[in-house]
Amino acid sequence: MCRQEAAPKALEQELLRRPAVPVRNPVLVEGDSPTYLTITREGTDGPFRLGAAAYGPQAEELARDLVAHIDAWGSDRLAAPRMTVTPAGHASTAGHVIAKPESRITLTY
Repeated sequence: MCRQEAAPKALEQELLRRPAVPVRNPVLVEGDSPTYLTITREGTDGPFRLGAAAYGPQAEELARDLVAHIDAWGSDRLAAPRMTVTPAGHASTAGHVIAKPESRITLTY
């Protein structure tokens, strides 16, 4: 994961889909496929909606994954995330696992 900064000129000219956070927006990158969090407004007075913009060979898969996370968070916004750190050789539990040389970090919500 990294961060993206959208230049005001690019936003004015609508050269890209509006990032949710124009400065330091989260971006997921898999190989040469970036995916970032977007925000759109439904109609002129409607609510804002989070989404994903994705590019590259894995764009469809990455956008689908990001939207699944948005939907999971949206259905239970009071859910508390949980982080479990175990030794590297320990079996992983269900959740998103970040494998480090000395440990495994498992994130669930």
